[in-house]
Amino acid sequence: MTFVPHTHSVGEYYGASDVFVLPTLYEPLGLVIGEAMACGLPVIAAKVAGAADFIIDGVNGLLLDNPSNADDLAAKISLLLSDAWLREMMGKRARITAEKFLWDEVASRTLEAYTKVALQRKK
Repeated sequence: MTFVPHTHSVGEYYGASDVFVLPTLYEPLGLVIGEAMACGLPVIAAKVAGAADFIIDGVNGLLLDNPSNADDLAAKISLLLSDAWLREMMGKRARITAEKFLWDEVASRTLEAYTKVALQRKK
């Protein structure tokens, strides 16, 4: 297992990784989760992370109920590192999920939401 400090060459590290883990206590959006999924990595993330909404537990990643629970985190990491087939399937599904959230689609959905709110305020 390798822990990498801050870098501007994230693509290299995603490409060299087997799993992406973000056991955050607070992360309102977490673009790194989407980036990792787009690179075909299964993600282990806390349910409190905003981007965890894109993760279907056990399908395209794994979710942590309590990111402070080290035993649960270790078990989920061990599961993915010990099961290459599961890791590969979750990674493929993560990539498919991420492809649904390309920037144009995100921008379109955001504009749609703002327009809806603005129209409701005019009533």
